[in-house]
Amino acid sequence: MKVSIITAVFNRKNTISRCVESVLAQSYPNIEYIIVDGGSNDGTLDALASFKNGIDVFVSEKDNGIYDALNKGVTLASGDVIGFLHSDDFFAHCNVIDNIVSGFSDAVGVDLVYGDLTFFRPNDIDKVTRRYRSNFFRPWMMRFALQPAHPTVYVNRSFFQQVGMFNQQYRISADFDWLLRAFCIHRCKYKYIPQEMVRMQQGGASTAGIKALVQHNQEDLSILKSHGIVSGWILIVAKLVFKSIQVRI
Repeated sequence: MKVSIITAVFNRKNTISRCVESVLAQSYPNIEYIIVDGGSNDGTLDALASFKNGIDVFVSEKDNGIYDALNKGVTLASGDVIGFLHSDDFFAHCNVIDNIVSGFSDAVGVDLVYGDLTFFRPNDIDKVTRRYRSNFFRPWMMRFALQPAHPTVYVNRSFFQQVGMFNQQYRISADFDWLLRAFCIHRCKYKYIPQEMVRMQQGGASTAGIKALVQHNQEDLSILKSHGIVSGWILIVAKLVFKSIQVRI
């Protein structure tokens, strides 16, 4: 089984090496690594140059944001399974892809698998701020804008094509829209893997403060409405209660 991993990056010279190293350290042998750069000018390209032998597909050009870049990566991917690793993040250990492939192999007809992630503070990868465990997730919870940890989601290629690309009208929540289509519209067959897969740096588009939180929730409500799913601010805010009880260190 060939696994395509896609990283979208723009001006991340301080974190991109850590991300790439975690991909190249994976024990699973059949990985296609795709990097889509948005035309970085801060030294990111210099950092990536040292990894050129480990990158299978590389594109550097202006884009219309992260979801445009991810869509480009999906178009370029040739793997049986497709997943994403953001440029600020990294795999938690070297057996992540091995375990993902096992998740697809252990059950017939699985469309996607996912696991857990850990948030850490910028510039301090050992300072864990929240553990995002996806074992709780059920599709009906998407009405509350709850979802599995999206950076851990890996998808069967044919099912990704069935669901379609990321909707670029959403600047923060296009991943939520995609997962909503996957779980609630296309009724995917899924498998949860009970392990930490990704370590995610706080401060990205969806975790950058109050303004980002408000925009994130507004987009979530718009997405739910567009798919005919009844929700509201009370239900959306309820997810904050869930987040508050997740394990923190």
